[in-house]
Amino acid sequence: MEQCNYCGFVLQASDAGCPNCGAATNLQQSLRADTPTQQSVVTPYVPSQQLRTPKWLKPLLAILLVAALLSLPQAQPYLQQLDDMFGELSTSYYEVPETITMTMIRNFTIFLGEPVDDRGTTNESDDQPNSANWRLALSEPGHRPSGPQGVGSDWQELQSLEATPTPDSRSGKMVWEGTLTGDERVDISVIYQVRVNTILSQLTPDDSGTVEEIPANWDAFLQDEWKIEPSDPQVQTLAAELADGSDGNVLWILRNIFDYIMENFDYVLGATPRSCQQTLAHGYGDCDDLGLLFASLSRAAGIPAWMELGMIPRSADGLQDWGGHAWVNALVPLSNGNLTVITADLANGYFLWMPPYRLSEWVDNGDPDDLKAFYFLFSSQGKGAASFSEDLTIASWSQEGKLRIAA
Repeated sequence: MEQCNYCGFVLQASDAGCPNCGAATNLQQSLRADTPTQQSVVTPYVPSQQLRTPKWLKPLLAILLVAALLSLPQAQPYLQQLDDMFGELSTSYYEVPETITMTMIRNFTIFLGEPVDDRGTTNESDDQPNSANWRLALSEPGHRPSGPQGVGSDWQELQSLEATPTPDSRSGKMVWEGTLTGDERVDISVIYQVRVNTILSQLTPDDSGTVEEIPANWDAFLQDEWKIEPSDPQVQTLAAELADGSDGNVLWILRNIFDYIMENFDYVLGATPRSCQQTLAHGYGDCDDLGLLFASLSRAAGIPAWMELGMIPRSADGLQDWGGHAWVNALVPLSNGNLTVITADLANGYFLWMPPYRLSEWVDNGDPDDLKAFYFLFSSQGKGAASFSEDLTIASWSQEGKLRIAA
């Protein structure tokens, strides 16, 4: 007895198929692929397949959704914040206080060294008492800007100044002088209380006027001065090259001069300021040398420029280790008819801004003798070689605000 393989129905020998379910019987020959035939066949059950989502489709949909949401007007402020955040992460910047207030104490000790003869040679066998006349002259800091840069707003405020013993005041200088004999010493103390703001200008070449628009009453800062040499042929040739293509735009020319010095000169500490010829020949200089070259090139290009001298800390951490410093100011006529002053610190690479870690003692007034005198604050004459030592301490300081300035 044969039975249907699908439903188990009993089949007769004459049956070509199962009369119950219609399936082919076990007695049928296997079908060949090349034998066409028509028959009723029960299709076996196959579970339906689930549609598989491509791995890339979900991230794409998420991106499209986020893009659609961000295109809404309400999302624009958040987009700007994100843009600012990514911009900050990818941009080098300085982070400095907006303002610092400090109490600075400078202590000087005047003393005698070994006795010297008329030729300046040490003479230890001389029995006569060692003595010498001496003079110490310090510039008196004030509000800044002052003098020629008074067209701007104050960034330094001298809140108080106390000096012991009381100095003579002469043309903005504090002067002490006297005579020392033998082992005598003189102690001098100066206490400054000063508030200093970060200098930050948003000036662009579009805001700047031209060289032809500079007022005539600034001619004093276009002439030769001590170590400032706009009349030097090499300086004039270089200034013309740096002004070429600027259409006389003052800020553009000043930026060209700044970039030229930053790219072609190394910082090397020196003593007495060098001439422009020496700085150009050697390819290096310190803050004074590079600043004097900047002022010379600016003046040669027809732009009034002048030195500013004072002190800065060698490290902002604790503000204790200070040294002398020089930077430059230059006049910029504005396209709206006004005037402004920009600053450039060649030793530190600051253009149009400076941090508040500094004390301005003196601003160049165009007088070559006054500029030279700043570098020779102490003098001595006599049989003894009088000298001095200086100790500087920041007794207290505080800071306000915080600024991020692109490098």
